[in-house]
Formats: sequence, structure tokens, C-alpha cells
Amino acid sequence: MYDDAQKLTTSELLEKNLNDKYWSEVFLTLNASVNHYIDDKNYLKSLAEQITDTTETKLKGTSRLIIWDRISNGDIIFEGKGLVIENDLFTVAGRANQLLQNLTNKNFGFVTINSTKNELKTLKNKWIDFLNEKTVEEYKPEQFKNSKIPEISSLSAVKALIVSLQANSLKDEITKKCLKKVYNLDKMPDDKNSSAIYCDPDSYTYAYLAMLFGDEKVNESKDAKWWLSFWNENKDNLVWNPENGIYEVKK
Repeated sequence: MYDDAQKLTTSELLEKNLNDKYWSEVFLTLNASVNHYIDDKNYLKSLAEQITDTTETKLKGTSRLIIWDRISNGDIIFEGKGLVIENDLFTVAGRANQLLQNLTNKNFGFVTINSTKNELKTLKNKWIDFLNEKTVEEYKPEQFKNSKIPEISSLSAVKALIVSLQANSLKDEITKKCLKKVYNLDKMPDDKNSSAIYCDPDSYTYAYLAMLFGDEKVNESKDAKWWLSFWNENKDNLVWNPENGIYEVKK
């Protein structure tokens, strides 16, 4: 697959971006584009035209892919770690924007699950202006000063982490497969110091949430139900404390 992707023309890559169905296919489109067409203005302009294409594909094979909104809505299972992508790769527009960002090292905004048609049109025009050598102000992502892990510090990430804690049979299956493959175990050991606990994505998630809210260690009384209730009650009042690098509930 890799070698075949490297031989694709720009026209074929544009068509491929419209039809990719697996995360591995999306990655190969990105890889081949960066390797061969980074300076091809016609290719870049054609990608910009795809920014307003909202066609959605339920990507398959998304293990270790992290798109927070897609974790929140159940399209991706959070496995505790992976590659964070801000663009919604489930849409043609999101994939096109990711390609343009990778090819130009410029950012004029992200395509998210909530992007409106007008927002996409504006983003498309920014890319076209930039590619026509006009001055375009770059997008400045929100900063989370003193965050230990900035990639997990947005509110969309917090929501996704909390949603990922809730019961899910697919998550259970991931845990079981890891236990069997790595440790030859049929169930989670009772020893909480065993490294096997990290087969369960929730082990990472609880640690991340403790970090984001200033707990020195994981508080076992804060289970999945507690976190969901906390989110529902406080999501509109959470503010980032830049001095401490944590979220606090606004009084």
C-alpha cells in the first residue's frame, strides 16, 4: 500500500482524499502528498476547493487516532494514548484542511464536527488567498499555559476523556485483547501495581483527569459516574488557571 501511494498523481490523490475509508488510507494520502507535492500550487489549490465538501465517512481502523469530538460521539474508542488530530478527518473538508496544513506548515483554522458551511467557506477563501500570495492572518490556537500535556487540555478533550470512561463493550474488548496478548491473562490482576492495568484505557484517563483538575493522585472515589455528573454540572463554568496549569470551577 505504501509504495503504491507514493506513485499516485495529484489527480489520483485528490480522488483518494474523497474516498478514503480507513485511517491508514488517510495517513498514506498525507504521507504521499508531503513526500512528492509539497510545492505543487495547483494541487494545493485543488485541495482548498475540497474545504467546503462536508461529505462524511465513518473511518475504520482508528486505533490510536485521537479526534476528541469523535471520541465524544462514540465514533472512536479512546485507548489512552495516540496521535491527536484537531481536524475532523471523518469529513472530506477536514482531511483537505489537514493536508494543506501539513503541506504548507500554515494554520488558518481547524475543520471540526461543528464547523458551519459559512465557516468552511471562509476557511476555503483564506487558503485560496494565501495560495495566491495574499497576506492572511494565521489562526492562533488556545494556549494552556503551564499545562503538563497541552494536547489533552482543551475542554473538548476533557469532555471526551469523561465520555470515554463510561461503560463500553468495545473498550472492554480492547482491554481483554491486550491482557491476553501482552500478559497472557484472562482478566485484570488484583495487584494495582501491576503494569497490566495499563491495558485498560481508563487507567490513563483517570490519571489525565486528575492532572487536569489538580489532584495529586487519582482519587478512586471519582469514578466514571462521578466525572460525568461533574461535567454535566460544571462544563459551562470551567476556567483554565494559567498559574497552576489546571481547570477550576468559576465561582
